[in-house]
Amino acid sequence: MLKNNLKIFCYSTAVILMLSSCASNLSVNTSYNVKELNLNQYSNSNNYHYLMAFTYFYNNNIKDGIKEYELFLKDNPQKQSYVEFVNLLIRFQDFNKAQEVLQTAIEKYPKDKQLYLLLSDIYVIQNQYKKAIDVLIKSGIKTFDVYKNIALLYAQIGDVNNAINYLMQARQFSTLGEVYFYISQIYYKFNFNDNALIYLQMSASHKYPKAYIALGDMYAKQNNYTKAIKYYEDFLKLPDKNKEEMVYVYTTLASIYYSVDKDLKKAIEYYKRAYELDKSQLNLERLSYLLLQNQNYKEVVNLLSNNENIDHSSTLRYFLGVAYFSSKNYKQALLEFSNVDFASDLYTDAQAKKALCYLETKESKKAIETIQKVIETNPNEELYKTYFYILNQQKDWDGLIIALKQSIKVVKDKEKIYFYLGDVYYDKKHDKQKAIHYLDEALRINPNDPEVLNYLGYLYIDENIDVKAGIEMVQKALKLQPNSPYYLDSLGWGYYKEKRLRLALYYLEKANRLLKKPENTIALHLAKVYNALGYKIKAKKIALEVLKNEPKNKEARQLLETLK
Repeated sequence: MLKNNLKIFCYSTAVILMLSSCASNLSVNTSYNVKELNLNQYSNSNNYHYLMAFTYFYNNNIKDGIKEYELFLKDNPQKQSYVEFVNLLIRFQDFNKAQEVLQTAIEKYPKDKQLYLLLSDIYVIQNQYKKAIDVLIKSGIKTFDVYKNIALLYAQIGDVNNAINYLMQARQFSTLGEVYFYISQIYYKFNFNDNALIYLQMSASHKYPKAYIALGDMYAKQNNYTKAIKYYEDFLKLPDKNKEEMVYVYTTLASIYYSVDKDLKKAIEYYKRAYELDKSQLNLERLSYLLLQNQNYKEVVNLLSNNENIDHSSTLRYFLGVAYFSSKNYKQALLEFSNVDFASDLYTDAQAKKALCYLETKESKKAIETIQKVIETNPNEELYKTYFYILNQQKDWDGLIIALKQSIKVVKDKEKIYFYLGDVYYDKKHDKQKAIHYLDEALRINPNDPEVLNYLGYLYIDENIDVKAGIEMVQKALKLQPNSPYYLDSLGWGYYKEKRLRLALYYLEKANRLLKKPENTIALHLAKVYNALGYKIKAKKIALEVLKNEPKNKEARQLLETLK
């Protein structure tokens, strides 16, 4: 009926446009006044009321359009016209009128099965399941789909016995595998899970594809992924499978391998199979995401750079930008990130990546302007982290301090910001007092932050501000993280400052043993303790190793001078 509707609609519209074009003194409008249209020339035609109906529909005057179509039906009581009118009424959501028209049509065409099915569908839309059942039974249609629908409708009203009964009768029209499958679904609806499982397994034994999928879904829901995978893979071995089911199974297997088994290669393999069958935007996005996770940047570029889907997906634009960025093609990455739509959830991230592209192409001013602009519109912690990184790379310590202070309003863990401020003031600006102030602020918020305790404790020790207080802070940090080589180094250095050399030796040797790779500062602390204890050879050996790693290390050179 769609073709007929379209034909009449175009014809009606053509008449309207033709008549309106004759009125040259009138301005063009998007709607038409029916009273001004001269349709009298069609008044003796069978199509007069039909044209009037569609003219009203075109002007969104549904009420008068329906009246005109009813007048048309009186003169043209054809089955095709009844069906078209019902479809229009459904579109206008006048279901009661649609029922009335169909009942009239059935009286005229009692042997037409399509009318019964359409009336049943309208009852279902209105949740009048019993009436839908009665119409289907009255229709006398004997097919599996009709018997299945009757069964499912009985299940909908809670009548399990009749539901099962109709499905058992449906065996004459279909395979046992299909019948058993729908019986299992009805048992599941009423939480008869044992019966449902039995019938699902019976269905699978008859090689019914949906049963394998249902069993896979059931075991996946129970987190029994081994059995789930078995049923999904057994499904893929079946000869009779439709494309939609295969795509579903491929994507589900990919999801399990990615989320549960952490097997990226397997997940990618199954998403590739899904995409081969269904080259939808969604499947392309999923596949691209996993390829990025697996660092297959070149493959993502090849997959997306000339793909027509990319013009309709900001997500794909973003993924392609990430692939270019990770491949160090910053100019092309910049172009892709610039094409991410403002309405996209990834717009903010794309702007942050743009800023990093500018940083890599040595356009630091643009990098800072871009990240500042996006922070103004959407300030969040991740954007500030990017901003901090850019400023740090530029060694703009004053700018970094300003940015850190601004971020305090946004960042949840404010003690971390105070800690970073303390670090910048101490390590970059060499302002001990301000460093201590911000580190104290961090401890005020969280007195048990081991990283801050160690940092401030070490500062007190190394700067000889209050070695005893510094040791106490480091000891507190070590209670929280007893095997941190950095905290052990701080404590050992504190004991060295107090001339408690044996204790210093114990903690500094332990710190060096726990390090995954040598740290020059910690190594030199131990060398100084060796020197103080008279172990000159050991001290010299460490100093030489430090110089090998860092030839310009002044402390190592000074230590070697004292060891001559």
